[in-house]
Amino acid sequence: MTERTMKKKPSRWSGIAATMILALLVLAVCAGTGCVSNPDRTVTPATAAPPPLTPDTVPSASPTGTGQAPGTPVGRIIVTNADAAELLLAIGAADRVVGISDTVKNHPVLGPRYAGAESIGSWQAPDIETIHSLHPDAVISYSSYTPKNVDRITSAGIPLLLIDCYKIDTLASDTRRLGNLTGRDAEAEEYIAFLERYEALVRSPAAAHPPASPPRVYIESYSDYSALTGGSGGDLLVTMAGGENIAGLLPVSSPKVNAEWVMAQDPDVIIKTAASGKNETELREIHAKLVGRTGIANTSAVRNGRVYVISGSVTYGPRSVIGLAWVARILNTDNSGDIDPREIQDEYAGRFVAGTNTTAAIYPQPG
Repeated sequence: MTERTMKKKPSRWSGIAATMILALLVLAVCAGTGCVSNPDRTVTPATAAPPPLTPDTVPSASPTGTGQAPGTPVGRIIVTNADAAELLLAIGAADRVVGISDTVKNHPVLGPRYAGAESIGSWQAPDIETIHSLHPDAVISYSSYTPKNVDRITSAGIPLLLIDCYKIDTLASDTRRLGNLTGRDAEAEEYIAFLERYEALVRSPAAAHPPASPPRVYIESYSDYSALTGGSGGDLLVTMAGGENIAGLLPVSSPKVNAEWVMAQDPDVIIKTAASGKNETELREIHAKLVGRTGIANTSAVRNGRVYVISGSVTYGPRSVIGLAWVARILNTDNSGDIDPREIQDEYAGRFVAGTNTTAAIYPQPG
């Protein structure tokens, strides 16, 4: 056997090992000079959606949600949310508002009351430069519908407070928050007492004497066949007044249904929500179109004359307790005859926001 044949051939695994060692040395050098990415850094894709914002997760300047020290009322507020703007009026804090959205500016009742405030444009995408120029302590917006440019607002260090002020089950807590924010705690409690007194008058009889079979209600949003489902503002009015929302268990918010579905459900009552500010003639026209829809005419609600159109001004927002009283009257809740929604509306206008009792609330008026 020759010397050549006695030598072992180099293993292919030793070659691979040598290559790996060389690669590791190159990587070590590159890491020191910055030619490789830091493996500890998280890279977010440019198309990634931001996490959903809630009142507790919106960046703010302090634990209280503003740049003020805890317990110190804010002096300058921008409000994009018309319902919050009305509540600020109701608790006597309108003087703190320096900026408003176009929705508030163009509101027939709220606009004139905020004539001295500057418009910051659409509530959905307010103008950042105008907001900056007003030097606000806080910007108030909807929690459920945050501005599309919310990231620009918060990244600019502007405290953004998400306060809905439109669903009846959160009105008390929202009002307390506004009262604390503006130093109008006593006035906030006055409104809350008004709210809870009339809520109790409606809910107590319904809870004490629940009907064997509650009236089945189809409640619709502003667009045709857009049903209001469980937890929505309209659903809360129906259930609090002792009714059963036929769309209450549908899995999505404001789903589109159709005439066949409504006919199959055969509701006892149909309630259509109309946009705020409609006069009685406009409500009557909406009602006529509603009862004339193909298929709807065959439901128990239409046959028995139990179809109503109710204004969004009393379905949602600070006046929703008035809407609750109307829904209780529609459903013939026990003792609902003892509650006159028109008197509640007049009391609200007299004590909290003048002029809110001059527009139509419902058509036709039940009872």
